[in-house]
Amino acid sequence: MQRLASILCIAGVALVGAVACSKPVTETTVPPGGTTTPTSAPTASEPKDARTELTEACNGGAAADCASIGLLWQAGEGGEADPAKAREFFGKSCTGGHDAGCSHLAAMLDKGEGGPVDAAKARELWLAQCDKGNNGQGECYSAARSYEAGGSADDLAAARKMYTKFCVAGEVPGCVGEARVVMLGGNANDMKHARAVLQTACDSGDGPGCFNLALALEKGQGGKKDKKGAAAARTKACDAGYKEACSQ
Repeated sequence: MQRLASILCIAGVALVGAVACSKPVTETTVPPGGTTTPTSAPTASEPKDARTELTEACNGGAAADCASIGLLWQAGEGGEADPAKAREFFGKSCTGGHDAGCSHLAAMLDKGEGGPVDAAKARELWLAQCDKGNNGQGECYSAARSYEAGGSADDLAAARKMYTKFCVAGEVPGCVGEARVVMLGGNANDMKHARAVLQTACDSGDGPGCFNLALALEKGQGGKKDKKGAAAARTKACDAGYKEACSQ
């Protein structure tokens, strides 16, 4: 009878008492002693966002992904920024042996971002990266800056050594750093050489080099005082984008 009704529906013939023409219904299930209810179609699971996926990968031991999720927390990408979480994930990345994670962690420790300042630990991490030759010797420069900030005679000596290593690699910032440290506590012959180094850096358009040259010219370090030359060096430093030179 049901087949006949379907045939008549297709033919456009009304059948008294027959099932009305309609589209097939979804499969139904009848619970014991209950009413008939349609079976719902399974829904696709929601895709995971980048933070969730990276966090799961990090927790699974992927040190590089720990660094990646740390960067997202630090920059506030994909959600709110949280320096403490960023620092936590950079720590996991570093512990897992990922060099970039160690570098990011060192920067946060040095600045006190996401937790207390720990200059000694930051310096330790930078020195380890420097020894590996990572970041184009940039880690040597960061370690040197950390030593310089310490201010003691031993710190300045260590800073000079690190700057020299960076300078020998052909990096102007390392040469400028070495000259700056010499100006802070070097002998007369060293200061003369340091002033020449700063002059060379400034001539090449290096902002920090011009600024430190201006200081040397103002104080008469490594040669005679030259107020006119100092003013010109400051202007050049400012024009090169070194903001500290623009405020004086």
